[in-house]
Amino acid sequence: MAVTTDSARDDDEWEICNDNGFVYKRRRRRRTAAEAEEERPPPSGETEAELRRHRRDRRRRCLLGLREKYRRELEQWETLSFTLLDLTSPIPTAPAAPPPPSPPPPPPEPPGGALAPSIDDLLSQVESQEAILRKVSEICDSVELVCKGQEERLAESLISLPIWGSPRSLIASLSD
Repeated sequence: MAVTTDSARDDDEWEICNDNGFVYKRRRRRRTAAEAEEERPPPSGETEAELRRHRRDRRRRCLLGLREKYRRELEQWETLSFTLLDLTSPIPTAPAAPPPPSPPPPPPEPPGGALAPSIDDLLSQVESQEAILRKVSEICDSVELVCKGQEERLAESLISLPIWGSPRSLIASLSD
């Protein structure tokens, strides 16, 4: 009686590779028509120029495939980057504390103030950085509170273990 298993089918899906003495198994790639055409040995009657053209075409197809692969990878990285930027953007939340008083209005601009626009830009950058730092500080405080609570719960569970009691109570708890 022959027992049919999936191993015969599985063996067809894997190939053994020898890479300078490092032998490993990898999943067999599905061949496309273009790859099958590349594997076909060239007719012996081709001239040297035709062989060079054939190699150049094959190299070009390989490079185009690599370029497309890298483009897809770059698009994935860009998507991840935009997702990260969206996560770091300020999220509107309900104010837990009253907002800080607004800064006093800037003094009137002196006549001929050529540096005023750049100073205003720098001032707005500093204010936005201050808001970001304040937000990060609030997040750190809330994370610290959560961590302290978790640490206290863990310490309490360790302190309440029967091993810290009398030896008789420990033996009694272990025998139950």
